[in-house]
Amino acid sequence: MPPGLAKKQQLLSSAQKRFAQGRYHESAKAYAELLKLEPKNPGVIFNLGSALMLAGDPASGVRHIARAVAMKPGEAEYLAQLSIAQRQLMKLDEADRASAQAVEADPSSPFANWARADYLRVAGRYREAFDLLDPLAAPDADATLLIVYAGVARRFGKADEAVELLRAVASREGLAPNTRAEALFALGDLLDKLARYDEAFAAFEEANTLRRRPYPADQLPAEIDTLIEAWSPERLASLPRSSITDERPLFIVGMMRSGSTLCEQILSSHPAVFPGGELDFMRDAHENLLGRHGGDLVAAVEAGAVNEKSLTRAGRAYLQKVQKLAGRDARRVTDKMPYNWRHLGLISLMFPGARVIHTVRDPLDTCLSCYFHEFHGSHEYAQDLHALGVYARETRRMIEHWKRVLPIPIHDLVYEYLLDDQERVTRGLIEAAGLEWDDACLRFHENRRAAVTHSNEQVREKLFTSSRARHRNYERHIGALRNALACVEDN
Repeated sequence: MPPGLAKKQQLLSSAQKRFAQGRYHESAKAYAELLKLEPKNPGVIFNLGSALMLAGDPASGVRHIARAVAMKPGEAEYLAQLSIAQRQLMKLDEADRASAQAVEADPSSPFANWARADYLRVAGRYREAFDLLDPLAAPDADATLLIVYAGVARRFGKADEAVELLRAVASREGLAPNTRAEALFALGDLLDKLARYDEAFAAFEEANTLRRRPYPADQLPAEIDTLIEAWSPERLASLPRSSITDERPLFIVGMMRSGSTLCEQILSSHPAVFPGGELDFMRDAHENLLGRHGGDLVAAVEAGAVNEKSLTRAGRAYLQKVQKLAGRDARRVTDKMPYNWRHLGLISLMFPGARVIHTVRDPLDTCLSCYFHEFHGSHEYAQDLHALGVYARETRRMIEHWKRVLPIPIHDLVYEYLLDDQERVTRGLIEAAGLEWDDACLRFHENRRAAVTHSNEQVREKLFTSSRARHRNYERHIGALRNALACVEDN
């Protein structure tokens, strides 16, 4: 085999393997190397764009996928993926057109129909999604189509039929484990809405068992101890800061499912705020500043890697990505990557004018909501109730440390307080963001900026109290979670 061909095959195999494993950054790097060898290959360009999109860089993802579409304009898969990427960028009109074009290009394509229906669902156009999928919803239809169909069918009097379809999908022979888990998560969600709680929990438990990967929950307290010791008040006082005065970054941190999407939807209802979503930009900053030293702040400082120049450079790189995403006009751009709670010390050094919103919700409800949702990427802790409790407990402990030692403001947005007094709590949130009041923030459910996370349906409706104390429906199942949460349950 010629050396050049062998290298191409090696890169392709590596890229595909890492993509399948959810290691999208590494996959994108391999596809980028392959593209140097095949610069006019639309398949490589498309796959690179898809990996970049899932790695948290939707702007670059859209650019590559659009280039592939231009090279093969009638390719339904490319158009469908372009629609998904455009949704991530809040380019809703473009996403609408691309998903419609995908179905037009190939009406029989399950992926095209899925992308179109899922766009319509996320946009709140449930009737159109139902009308598209209802004729396709045969028992032997594509599994992913039936999963989306079940999510909208209950709104049109077909909840029982949807339950049976999902049970049939989940019991298919030869179904990929990930798809079976996806069907079980959808089944659990539907049963929960039908108040069939024991059946719902059984479906969620089976789904998480299929997805479960080892997570060293019992090592997390020691890891947090190390972080707290490294980011002591004394060390923080001695550390340099960047020269950046830009106040655009607005970080939303906390546990997944604690209200971060609702928080961003409220904020983005303000005309001065652009919703960035779950940006992965701090990963590069952390890697460049601390990663080469094993993430050890002390070692990085002693090696001279953390100084005013390097912090300013990292901050400017972050802002360049933000500007590419949001343009120049936004006064605030939200970044609701939940894992940024680990990086708040570094954020305070890079952006001395940054603001942070910490979303808080009853930890039992938060953890159960995590357990009941299908996450993609590195969320292994969410697949086990004990691990979830430990993770929530230690997340809160680290954030409380940041509140004590950081010079940047960290504002708590408590979900239950928002339910009790929407206007007062919303006014406090807008003030914490450093913005003047706008009445549109009370009408967040009218905001056309569609959420693209699991919470998209909730944020399209007015505040409702059905999610409060949801854990009471599952008391017989959550002993391990209660024990693990321990000291934060009553906070």
